[in-house]
Amino acid sequence: MTVPAAGPPGSAVPELHVANAAFVTDRLAVGGDLSPNFARAREQLDELVEAGITHIVDLREEWSDEVLVRTWEPQLRYLQHRVADAGQRIGPEWFGDLVAWVDDALSDPAAKVLVHCHMGVNRAPSAVLALLLAQGTGLRPALDAIRSVRPVAVIDYAGSALDWYLGSIGADARKRRNARRTLARWRVRNHLDVQEVIRAIRDTEHPGNRWLVHLGPDDPRALAAVVTEAPDTAVGLSMDVSPRELSQLDEVLFLTAEGLVGRALVVGPMQPAEPHAQLLPILVTNLFDPVPLDLPSGVDEWLATGVNPRLLDPTEYDQLAIARPHTP
Repeated sequence: MTVPAAGPPGSAVPELHVANAAFVTDRLAVGGDLSPNFARAREQLDELVEAGITHIVDLREEWSDEVLVRTWEPQLRYLQHRVADAGQRIGPEWFGDLVAWVDDALSDPAAKVLVHCHMGVNRAPSAVLALLLAQGTGLRPALDAIRSVRPVAVIDYAGSALDWYLGSIGADARKRRNARRTLARWRVRNHLDVQEVIRAIRDTEHPGNRWLVHLGPDDPRALAAVVTEAPDTAVGLSMDVSPRELSQLDEVLFLTAEGLVGRALVVGPMQPAEPHAQLLPILVTNLFDPVPLDLPSGVDEWLATGVNPRLLDPTEYDQLAIARPHTP
């Protein structure tokens, strides 16, 4: 079954200003993933829900926002439809399964679907091309519609999407040749350098933050016991505040009065938990015997009286990274 994505004549297409996405029709949106910054990600997801998104298709093989979405908006339906972004041919079964899932979602007249990958350059636009073709949009209008709302869309897997569609309708050899010729001409007339596009997007991405967490005398031993028992399990650390700058995969440095004792990665937003004010989910990557360091003055003052966690500025981090162990 193919369900048209468009609503009644004159129906408004929602505009998105915070989310990294845009509506191609009034019921189908294309874009990139949620921000790694948790505060920004929450704002983006709030905007998507306010715009009516009820279903999310995440095409990334390398990551998933499902835990965040289920934590913040559990009513949303979430499909992790993984595919690599390596320039390969994508098989027809992948497109067929995607179209079937979206068709089923859109059978509810109130549903709206977001299809996204990481940057919204290749995978998601190519998937949306297959969806538009299945919904009856012509090839050139579909390509133009995607590019008009997603100017960074290179649509590198358009050939795979087109092959799936032509196979699904049993197109003859002549129709296949004409369609591929149309795609080739559109590419020439609307060429984007994918490397330049990706470089421009990466230039706007904020590098990961580094945080200091002050551990008590017995905490390293307790952490080591947890990591030994379940090395790939997130640990919740009690924190005093929930900084707006906190982001996915930020680096955490563990300090005690004796020195640096370990490192971890942030793997989720702060969670309220009694009796603690906040719990920070982290994945411990390294624990070791204390390494005494000559600390920057601000860090030294925080270590004595500070509030967890503390954001390190780049200069302080560089000082810690190159600091030699303190010799009494």
